[in-house]
Amino acid sequence: MARIIYDLASKGKGLYHIYTDLDFWDARGVLKGLAKVKRNFGNSPPGDQYPTQVVVEDMSQRVKGEIEKRLKRAIPSPPRHLIVQSIIFSGKFEFDWRQYYPERWSKDRVLFFTRKRLPMNQPVINSAYKWVELAINDNIVTIQQHQGARPEETQKRGKTGKDKAFGPTCF
Repeated sequence: MARIIYDLASKGKGLYHIYTDLDFWDARGVLKGLAKVKRNFGNSPPGDQYPTQVVVEDMSQRVKGEIEKRLKRAIPSPPRHLIVQSIIFSGKFEFDWRQYYPERWSKDRVLFFTRKRLPMNQPVINSAYKWVELAINDNIVTIQQHQGARPEETQKRGKTGKDKAFGPTCF
């Protein structure tokens, strides 16, 4: 369940304005067609804990209720910008999965859900010679960056008989 903070300063302006701990990209998918979803770069509340703000100029109770219903059903995960920033600076990111995911989930489900939420299109995380490995130790999920070819790729190349990966012949 995503947490919600109401912005009381916007009450006089006729806006419905809230902050949520759901990641920006996830909130866009959850609230598609209902509200304008923006990033929170501010400090009140902090953008690292509440990375998304939701703004609606329509003050109808139906729209408000639908937004809150969708956000209460959504499952937050660590914000993607924090994961990428931590991997760039320290090579790994760690978090307690119980802060985000339901207690009843198995370790396999936590790892699957975390992997699906990773920004795998970022070259910092996923490229030909950089990849990440997920592991759980004592309720701490560790996303560790590794450099070099993935172990399964070296095994695949060995099975096909190729000594080296295919590359361009000229630059």
